[in-house]
Amino acid sequence: MEEVRVEPVTGARRALPALGAWGLRPGARTAALLKSAGWWVLSVGIVTGLWELVAALGWINAIILPPPHEFIGEIRNQAQFLMPKVGVERTGANFVALTAIVASLERVLTGLALAFVAAVVTGGLAFYYDVFGKLSLPTITLLAPIAPVAWIPLAIVWLGFGEVSKITLITYACFFSIYVNTHAGVRNVDPLYVKVMKIYGNGTRDILTKVVMYSMLPYVFTGLRYSAAVALILLVAVELVGAQAGLGFYLTQTQAFFLVPEMFATIMVFGLLGFLANLVILYLERRVIKWRQAVGAEF
Repeated sequence: MEEVRVEPVTGARRALPALGAWGLRPGARTAALLKSAGWWVLSVGIVTGLWELVAALGWINAIILPPPHEFIGEIRNQAQFLMPKVGVERTGANFVALTAIVASLERVLTGLALAFVAAVVTGGLAFYYDVFGKLSLPTITLLAPIAPVAWIPLAIVWLGFGEVSKITLITYACFFSIYVNTHAGVRNVDPLYVKVMKIYGNGTRDILTKVVMYSMLPYVFTGLRYSAAVALILLVAVELVGAQAGLGFYLTQTQAFFLVPEMFATIMVFGLLGFLANLVILYLERRVIKWRQAVGAEF
């Protein structure tokens, strides 16, 4: 009897952009990346072109809404600190912008890492110890709807204006989305797999690493991607209050001197950081969860 081979239909063929194509063959991967990049360039180009047209026609005051080339040039000037080329002018303003990005990234990465560890550990314990899950779930359900911004005044009273209060708030904001996804992942574990592992004499460690972890990781990465966006959103709020460095603080300084192009450049940097964070997490997901390379990840 002739063997019939069925090719799986992979979601990576329709994934946006970049990292949804990692599960394809090298040639198909390159084509998918180029196609996705083309759509991104076209989309951004249309928006930028319309914006430039509106500015050129003078429909909106350029002081209030500067044309894109002005703040894009400002981003390029700030980025020159990262490019040690001969003849590149490095002004004090550019140095301030670079140090602001570094300070903000340190806060986001620290808070995100702490939230990741806390959420994964809590979700794992809630799955394996039913009593712990029943005790922790009501508290988490009660705290989750509270906006992290609401805790800013109390965090300042308790922890001061330093880094501890800012990182704590970012950790708090990121914890819930990672936990909810982790909890959904561990609840998705088929009990039959756990019973089979126990029948064959596998202990708790093997069950957690070979069954629970495999089910949990896709959900964890989904929560991590969302939390990265939440961390950047909250970063603006925590740095607008009591910060002496960071993109939020730099934004308030440009607003005080009515430097509108610099303000737009700073806002665009927030967007670029979120975009790059999403790409990095998607890349890590492709590298870690290799058995799901056939499943496309969309933006």
